[in-house]
Amino acid sequence: MTDASDKKARKFTPKQTYIPYTALTLDEDYHVCTYGDAASTLFGFPEISMLGKHVSQLLPDFSQGRANAPDRQSAPPQFKNVRMEARHADGNTFQVMVGLRQDYLHGTCRHLVLIRNLEERQ
Repeated sequence: MTDASDKKARKFTPKQTYIPYTALTLDEDYHVCTYGDAASTLFGFPEISMLGKHVSQLLPDFSQGRANAPDRQSAPPQFKNVRMEARHADGNTFQVMVGLRQDYLHGTCRHLVLIRNLEERQ
């Protein structure tokens, strides 16, 4: 027999264990500067193997999607959402929604990329 706390815990336990969102920071040449645990879970690549790599290794369509992103003259900075195909470490591809934003920090261009997995919705 289970007690009420066990039932409540099961009710609030996620049905699937995945991370549908992640964020990357890219330099002005679109190389990965930040890549955390959520990105490792989503893409399957360890952090150490992706730092400094071009983002097209994760998002093959990135150059096409980037053309739809806000330009350097946009003020204030805003996200432009673009649907893209992403590549997992095992070679499989999956659909993602990518939010792109370009910022300048101390004269250095940085790109913030928010990625949502569209194929694993709850």
